[in-house]
Amino acid sequence: MTHTSKRILSFVLCAIIAIVSLFTVLPTDIYAWDDMMISETLNIAEANKNKSGPGYNWANRTSELTLSGVNIYTDSAYGLRLPKDCTVILEGDNYIRAEKYGISCAGTVTFKGNGTLTIDAGKIGIYLISQNNTHKIRLIEGKYSITAGEYGVYSEAADFSFVGKSVDITVKNADGLAISGRSVNLIGGSFKANSSVVASRELVVDSIDLDISSSAPVFTSPILKIDNIKIDGADEYTNQTSLKAKATARFHLKSIILGDKYPGWVDYIILGAVLIIAASAIIIPLIRKKKKAKKLFERLKTEGYIDEN
Repeated sequence: MTHTSKRILSFVLCAIIAIVSLFTVLPTDIYAWDDMMISETLNIAEANKNKSGPGYNWANRTSELTLSGVNIYTDSAYGLRLPKDCTVILEGDNYIRAEKYGISCAGTVTFKGNGTLTIDAGKIGIYLISQNNTHKIRLIEGKYSITAGEYGVYSEAADFSFVGKSVDITVKNADGLAISGRSVNLIGGSFKANSSVVASRELVVDSIDLDISSSAPVFTSPILKIDNIKIDGADEYTNQTSLKAKATARFHLKSIILGDKYPGWVDYIILGAVLIIAASAIIIPLIRKKKKAKKLFERLKTEGYIDEN
């Protein structure tokens, strides 16, 4: 066999070994990916005991759902269904894709954690199905990216608040809305959207960076409160269809006085209490002094030392 023939034979053998190795390894990787992906609705709304799977863990006693790299990709109507009075903790990067509704919330739900959540839904990204206007949905930490056909967030009754790190909402339908709710609060962090935010009762926008473009006014509500932001190229909000703004103050998610274990609103309570105590320390002695002076005046008048005439 010539030298050239040996080289060709060696090359062919190496190619065969490489192809065999590829087909040996590839199915394993595919099966591993299939094991990690959830292809049906993750229904925590009906869970009555601890439940766990690839990328998630439900602690029934504390009503806490930890998402740590969950990958839900389903043709079902719902991606993730949540019960009322629960907490969702985000860890790492999490992804939910569903035919209609990315996440549905049956009642009060708090989202927190330092992870990310990406939602891709055919109709509504986060759907607040509760009809109770005392229920509240809070995104208090984390980064959120929502793509939806009609609404990024939709709620007829429950309050919705974003006070997290960042949220980016893309709505595909030209007539859709980034957020449609009863009472909506956008406080702290950054908010980006390609459509409007509408509230049927009250909309609060405070201490938040904004980047919104829409075919209609970016904010619409009977009661609209905008504070602690500076709008690019304008002194105030005048129904702009495109708006960029920077926060002029920062909403403190964590307590500065007591530390990260406590929410920022605790500081306001403490400061309020300090002001009340300080005011009391000044006002109460003055009241007591006035009462003593009045008693002395009455006694002196009774004893004839003071003549009213």
